[in-house]
Amino acid sequence: PLTTNPTLFDGSDQGPQSSAASNTGPVFSTFNPVASLDEFDTLSDDDKVRLLLKLESFKGALPRPRSVANDPSLLDNILLPLIDESVRRQYQIRDAELRGDFEEANALREEISPRQRALEEAQAARDAGFEERALQLEEEAELYKALRADVTQDEGSYSRFLDRDDWYERETKARIKRLDKKKFGTLLDGIDLP
Repeated sequence: PLTTNPTLFDGSDQGPQSSAASNTGPVFSTFNPVASLDEFDTLSDDDKVRLLLKLESFKGALPRPRSVANDPSLLDNILLPLIDESVRRQYQIRDAELRGDFEEANALREEISPRQRALEEAQAARDAGFEERALQLEEEAELYKALRADVTQDEGSYSRFLDRDDWYERETKARIKRLDKKKFGTLLDGIDLP
């Protein structure tokens, strides 16, 4: 397995370095590999290591395999700040409830983003059998995702001027829906083919 491969370590006291550590890429990564808490829960330690090494935003070193074996939450603690904020918030709420800290869980619930609220309402609508309403709410969540400069960051943790304007995105989507695509024709219009 990847987590026990000693060739990935630079020295006796260092873990494997991220392959993206030396690359200069976009300021905000659009790579969002974990879309739900269920997906996060299904990740094995090897999957988490592979994911960390793939992420452009991961610049650190991984813990030694022995450390991960002693404390499995080490990889979670490294990975959580780098994934979607709604998944991270769900994880934090669940963790607070498991620890019996219901005050913190309620505080975290009050701070959920509009995107996470739409995702949770979509899941509740789907569970209740309202598929059309669930699709509308998922579309709303996608709009909120498109507005955000970086979905891995909590709302308010960076300048709101980096995000797109809500009114502009809604108007653009409405304009695109109103377009009659038949008026545009094809690339072959006006060309006589033999």
